[in-house]
Amino acid sequence: MSLRTTLIALLLPLSAAAAEPIQLAVDMRDAPRKLIHATLTIPVQPGPLTLAYPKWMPNAHAVAPIVQQTGLAISANGKPLVWRRDPLDLYSYRITVPKGVRSIEVKTDFITAVPGQTNAGSTSDKLGVLSWNDVLLYPYAGPATRVDRIKVTPSLTLPEGWHHASSLHEAGKASAGGPIAFQTVSLEMLVDSPLIAGRYFREVALAPEITPPHYLDMVADAPENLELSQAYIDKLSQVVRQTTNMFRSHHYDAFRMLVTLSDEIEQYPADHHQSLDNRRSARFFTDEKLTSRFGNFLTHDVMHSWSGKYRRPEGMNTPNFQVPPDNSGQWAYEGLTSYLGDVIATRSGLWNQEQFLGSLASNAAYFDRRSGRQWRDLEDTAMSAMDLWNNGGGAYDNQRRNGFEFYGEGSLIWLEVDVTMRNLSDGRKSLDDFLVVFTGGPNNGAEVKPYSFAQLMAALNSVVPNDWTGFFNQRLHSHTVAGPLGGITGAGYRLVYSEEPSAWSKTAGSSAFENSIGLTIGASGVVGDVLPAGVGDKAGFVPGMTITGVNGQPYTAAAMRKAIRDAKGGAAAIEVALKGEKTLRLDYHDGERFPVLERIAGTPDRLSEILQAR
Repeated sequence: MSLRTTLIALLLPLSAAAAEPIQLAVDMRDAPRKLIHATLTIPVQPGPLTLAYPKWMPNAHAVAPIVQQTGLAISANGKPLVWRRDPLDLYSYRITVPKGVRSIEVKTDFITAVPGQTNAGSTSDKLGVLSWNDVLLYPYAGPATRVDRIKVTPSLTLPEGWHHASSLHEAGKASAGGPIAFQTVSLEMLVDSPLIAGRYFREVALAPEITPPHYLDMVADAPENLELSQAYIDKLSQVVRQTTNMFRSHHYDAFRMLVTLSDEIEQYPADHHQSLDNRRSARFFTDEKLTSRFGNFLTHDVMHSWSGKYRRPEGMNTPNFQVPPDNSGQWAYEGLTSYLGDVIATRSGLWNQEQFLGSLASNAAYFDRRSGRQWRDLEDTAMSAMDLWNNGGGAYDNQRRNGFEFYGEGSLIWLEVDVTMRNLSDGRKSLDDFLVVFTGGPNNGAEVKPYSFAQLMAALNSVVPNDWTGFFNQRLHSHTVAGPLGGITGAGYRLVYSEEPSAWSKTAGSSAFENSIGLTIGASGVVGDVLPAGVGDKAGFVPGMTITGVNGQPYTAAAMRKAIRDAKGGAAAIEVALKGEKTLRLDYHDGERFPVLERIAGTPDRLSEILQAR
């Protein structure tokens, strides 16, 4: 027997073992105690082995919560194996597999998130959200490791009386109280398929005439939280219809809107290819004010199936969960999705046109005063999202610009793309035509088709020829304080300020002090931010100061609003008392300023065209 034949003979069993799927058994019976247990049986070969805990989760724009992993134990043939964490990569565990061992057993627990935490599975005594990556370890052989080629066969045990929903397919009917077996999927698909479960569960079929099927699946704190109106269900069915009309394609065999309605777990959304993971307050669907105000919350994540999942910037399409993504394309991933989510919310009736315009005016005003744009361009906010995303708000937020700027500012840019296409083509072409070209194609299931900047520009040019490269480069790298409002003016509107709050400002609870005195002020009177060169800045205000009184009256937002109105056109400054018996004077006399959009006479109303249901 030749050396080559001998090597093949020796390697065949190992290759066969390596090709077997990982068995992942998750036990959520302790979910009411904020614990999830998992047992993994992983095919291995003898020798050094690295097991990785998924770290970079692109859909969460953050690293995974390894600090909540506990109880890790690894064994082979019933005997414990010693593991060591890599001192330079805390998400990697090193072990040595003994000779003759073909599989190892990994036991691990996960402490679920409590309200206020994000980016993790979360549970209460009545319900739970399972993010499979929270309880995973997988063999990692370096940056070339492909999670789309690692197979996993998952199963799940739930507390008695709980029901579940997920985009995963079950492998047969589970016995009463026994584990639920799911069909084998790739590791990539498993992590992209969250699961909700709970005692109080409801499933609603949406737009039943549309193929593939779409469902709204809900778990809730109480059964009354699941009693959403038929009128609202009809609007969600319209979301499916309007989305189908916009993209004229689907890239999944079914889509599930997974919604958790609870005041006992974190409030958090995450985007996935074949489902949502949208966690909202218990009364989100039964409080008309909430469903109206936040009508774009579900539609945003639905759009991600096409924008961000099927088509995504190539830098965000990493081979595994240990390679950090290049997030510089977030202005497309999230910016386009934000714009489309707002449009579909309006076309489906979740919002009316007045709400869309109110939200757009508020967004435009916010980005038209971002002083941090002078040193930090939009692309920089995108590429640093995973490190800086949770540092938005607070002291000198306008200067730091650490929030998710690429959502709102990106949305303004894509509005301008849509409007520019319509204006250049005399209304014959629009972003809808681009979406059909760019996100279309046969339905091959949840596939990924990454794109480069050049490919994106080429697709835009194929619909409406223009210098799109120059267009985007100017907006992505702008260093002017003024925001990208060309889409608004091109659509036949202008941003102006009114002394009376719009209906949108009222529902949002905005006092809009940043537009008048240049301050953001919390409910308790604490100054959050001071806009550079604004009235508050010139008066000596500093973030963190606590306002105790206004013109001799105890501080409330209403008292500050009255003082601003009373000072209009006068000479007397507003007297502001601070904690510590200090007083500052606001020399401001222009009244309240709430952002609204005003029509430009004699121009086409492109926004009304955009928002018309298809």
